[in-house]
Amino acid sequence: MLYKTRYEYRYIYRGPNVFNTEWSGLPGLGDRAFEVHRLAGSTPVTSTEMTQWRVISPSPGSRDSLVAVFLTVEINSEQNRLSPPTPLILNGESEGFSPLYGKITEMTSFWDNLPQPFFILAPMEAVTDVVFRHVVKQAGAPDVFFTEFANATGWVHAGDKAIAGRLIKTDDEHPLVAQIWGGEPGDMEQFAAHCMELGFDGIDINMGCPAKSAIKSGGAALIRRPDVAMAAIAAAKTAGLPVSVKTRLGYTYVDEWREWLSTLLAQNLANLTIHLRTKKEMSKVPAHYELIDDIIKLRDDIAPQTLLTINGDVRDRTHGEELVRAHPGLNGVMIGRGIFSNPFCFRKGGVSSEIEDKRVIVGGAAPISEQISDFSEEGADQLAGPASSDLRAVTNGDDGSSNVKSELICLLHYHLDLFDHYQSTLGRPYETLKRFFKIYIRDFDGAKELRDQLMHTKTTDEVRSILAHNDRPHYTY
Repeated sequence: MLYKTRYEYRYIYRGPNVFNTEWSGLPGLGDRAFEVHRLAGSTPVTSTEMTQWRVISPSPGSRDSLVAVFLTVEINSEQNRLSPPTPLILNGESEGFSPLYGKITEMTSFWDNLPQPFFILAPMEAVTDVVFRHVVKQAGAPDVFFTEFANATGWVHAGDKAIAGRLIKTDDEHPLVAQIWGGEPGDMEQFAAHCMELGFDGIDINMGCPAKSAIKSGGAALIRRPDVAMAAIAAAKTAGLPVSVKTRLGYTYVDEWREWLSTLLAQNLANLTIHLRTKKEMSKVPAHYELIDDIIKLRDDIAPQTLLTINGDVRDRTHGEELVRAHPGLNGVMIGRGIFSNPFCFRKGGVSSEIEDKRVIVGGAAPISEQISDFSEEGADQLAGPASSDLRAVTNGDDGSSNVKSELICLLHYHLDLFDHYQSTLGRPYETLKRFFKIYIRDFDGAKELRDQLMHTKTTDEVRSILAHNDRPHYTY
C-alpha cells in the first residue's frame, strides 16, 4: 500500500552561512524545499514561541543571526504507516539546538486523481448499499461512490451485533468513501480506523443530515457546534485516510453559510460538499445556486487546495456539467434524488439503445460494520425525486419507449439478483425492496399497472414471474 509521508523539522540555528548548510539523512532530498526564517532581535526563543515568529528575508551569510530552519520533505513509500521517522542530520557550520519535528503520514489521496469535474453518488440511508451501488454502476457509474450513513458511536458501543450492512463493500468498488456521523471525537477516531482497515478509499463526515435521530448527536447539529465539528474532523484524520465533509449552508438561516463554511475550510479538508440548502429548508425550496460563486471565492481565499462539490436539485451529468461551466472553480457535482428519476443520470450521453449483455461479477463482501438507524438526508422517503423526468426523450427508438423499458427492466432483474445474493448478509426485509420499483417501472405504457402488481408481491421470484408475462426483454446478466 502506498503512503505519502510528510516530515517537518524545525531547527533553531545560530551561526553563519545558513543558506549553505548541507542537509542530509532524509530520503527524497532531491526534491527538498526549506525556508529560512529569522527572528527580529536576539532574545532567546523557546519552542513554544516558534509559531509567533515574523517571517522576513535574512541577509545571506550574516553571522550570529538567530534563525529557524523549516525543512519539509514529502516522499512516497510502502513503509508501515506507524514506522518511526527517519532522523535528520544537520551538517555544516551550525550550532543547532535539539530539533523539534513532526511527522504526518497519510494515504495517497484518490481525490487528487479525479477528472474535472467529477461526479458523486450521494450517500442515502436505506438506498446506497452494496446492492444499489452495483446497480448504478451498471447503469452508468459516477466517479466516486459514498456508502450509507454510518454512526460511529453505535458501532463503538454495540459492535457487529448491532450492525446491518452499511459498510459492506466489494473489491471492485473504487473509489468508495465511507460516510460516518457522530458527535463524540473518540468514537469517530475508532470508527475511522475501522474504515481504513476495511479498505475504504476515504472518509466523509456527515454534517448536514436534518433527521431528528441524527441531530441528537451529529449530522446538521454540528453546524451549531463548530468546536465538536473541528474535533471530529481531527479525530477522523488520525486514520490516515483523506477526510471530507458533506454539510448544508446553515442550520436555520441561509446567511449562516459564510461563517460556517469558513470554519470547515480552515480544517484542510480533501473535499467539501455543500448541499445548497439549510437544515430548516430540508428539500422544500430550490437549491441556492445564486451563492455558488461567492462560495467558490471563499474557498479560494481560505483553502484553495480543498476541492469544492455542490449538491441539490442536480438532475444528471449534463445538468451538472452546465453548472460547472456557469460557475468556474467548481470541482465536483453530487447527485442524490436525481438517481430516482433517472438511474442512468451519470451515464455519458444518456440512456443507450442497446442492452449490455453481461453479468457483473459480485465480489467478496467486507465484514458488516454499521448500526441501523432510521434517518435519511435525501432518503428513501423521497424516492420519486423531483418532478418526473421522461426518459423517452434521451433514447434512440421511434419514441424511445421500447428501449427505455428494456433497460429499466433489465436493471430491475439485476437488482433482484443482487438483493437475493446479499440477503443473508444484509438481512433486510423484502418490503424494503419495493421502494425501488418506481425507479424501474416508469415512463412506458402500462407502467403504473405493472408497478401496482409488483407492490403486492412477497418474494423476488414473484416479481420475476410477473415480469416474464409482461414482454420481458432478453435478460443475460
